[in-house]
Amino acid sequence: GEEEGLGELGPDGSNSTNATGVDSLRRHRRRLPPSRRSRGHGHHHHHTHHHKVQHLKPSEIGHQDPLFLPGLYHIAQFSLVTLAAYQVGRYFLSHRLPLISGFLITGILSGPHLLGLLSHETTKDLRLVDQFSISCIALAAGMELQGKKLAKFLRPIAWVLCGFMGATFVSSFVILIIFSSLIPFVTGMSAGGKVAVALLISTIMIARSPASAIAIVKDTQAEGPFTTMVIGVSIAADVLIIIVFSLNLGIAEALIRGSGLTLYAIISPLAKIFWSAIFGALLALVIDRIGNVKNITPRLKDLCVLSSGLGAFFVSSLVPGFLAFEPLLACVIGGVFQVNYGSNHAYHHALMDRALPYINILFFTSAGAELEIDHLLRPELLVLGLGITLLRIASLWLGATLGGWLAGRPYRETKLSWMGYVTQAGVAMGLAKDVAHAFPEWGQVFASMMIFTMAINQILGPPLFKYAIVTLGEARAKESIPLEHKSGEHGHGNSSGPTD
Repeated sequence: GEEEGLGELGPDGSNSTNATGVDSLRRHRRRLPPSRRSRGHGHHHHHTHHHKVQHLKPSEIGHQDPLFLPGLYHIAQFSLVTLAAYQVGRYFLSHRLPLISGFLITGILSGPHLLGLLSHETTKDLRLVDQFSISCIALAAGMELQGKKLAKFLRPIAWVLCGFMGATFVSSFVILIIFSSLIPFVTGMSAGGKVAVALLISTIMIARSPASAIAIVKDTQAEGPFTTMVIGVSIAADVLIIIVFSLNLGIAEALIRGSGLTLYAIISPLAKIFWSAIFGALLALVIDRIGNVKNITPRLKDLCVLSSGLGAFFVSSLVPGFLAFEPLLACVIGGVFQVNYGSNHAYHHALMDRALPYINILFFTSAGAELEIDHLLRPELLVLGLGITLLRIASLWLGATLGGWLAGRPYRETKLSWMGYVTQAGVAMGLAKDVAHAFPEWGQVFASMMIFTMAINQILGPPLFKYAIVTLGEARAKESIPLEHKSGEHGHGNSSGPTD
């Protein structure tokens, strides 16, 4: 808030700073011109950032702030950075790397932790842009789950999901328990505390980024059994992670604080998924109606369809607690309902194919700027984060291999399948910061450590997934289509763009 950092709260909830001093500071701030006040606030925020948990991004599950319009100055800042991201993405593409890797790198370099072209205030002020881009990506992800297309893959997806989540979680948990003494903030904890930390880390390791997977699939025009399996498993895993994390967070609180596992902790995630499905069905109905309207211009219709997902964020900020739902999950479910029970499928698929290349620039540039890359400068987090990253990749390989074997997938596909599950983004970031809020004694270090590993996973994941797609021969076009050609040459596999 505006007065954050004026004093620490005492045990009774009161501010320990002398009240007269606070009133004096407030009167002094009121006498300053607006420009000086804003600069002072930004300066204060810069110094307190390293000691406080950063606010959740709106693109993270569980964040339910109302919509508001960003300032023109911050829009101009972000627009210039996205233009640079577009050029860097094309350079990456010319070197056979994914476009979104270029967007991510540009965001990381431009963010508040390195060049500072985008400040913390800018990234927080662009909530509407974040909500718009992530809701479009979630709708597009849902539209990939077409019943007829997935029918023959349901059993393999279920087996891969069980092997992937089970083996990844169990192997990570066992290794973390054995080497828990190497984690600095775990030193001095009871056995129950060590189990709780291992539970939470292992749970977050399961989370991944369907948005990144969708972006790579669109970038390579991939189509085939491997691509279908990765998309299906990724989206299903992000739905299940909400339940698993809520249960394990309740278990962790019971182990550390001796509070016991409450019925609310068990029912709450199930209720959220139920209400998300209800709102998702309503969202699909709205999208379908808009798509069938004839008396508005095509561009206005496209904008209305793409912006419809913003309603999920707006409504989620207004509903009471017992009706709480996850806006991202509602958008995914809305896409599933639309593609399976709606009409005018060709229009909606064509719209998403045209819009996603530009939406990806917004989302991944912003995501890169938000990654707390400054933790690379902290040796203890660097070593620990690299160790957890290697543990996650090893457990992903084990889980994907076991799942592929259980599902009877071809060996050539199984040995590369782990590459499709490396990326992590908004959902995992939100879960890590939820832990920081639940356990303020050590949660900030926990969140910093996990977000550092997510940064590595998000950088390594897209090139690995693209390599697997190309190696398995599921990239439909031998040449990628640059952004300026994608919108005008939808459905054509040839292009004069850089080789993929």
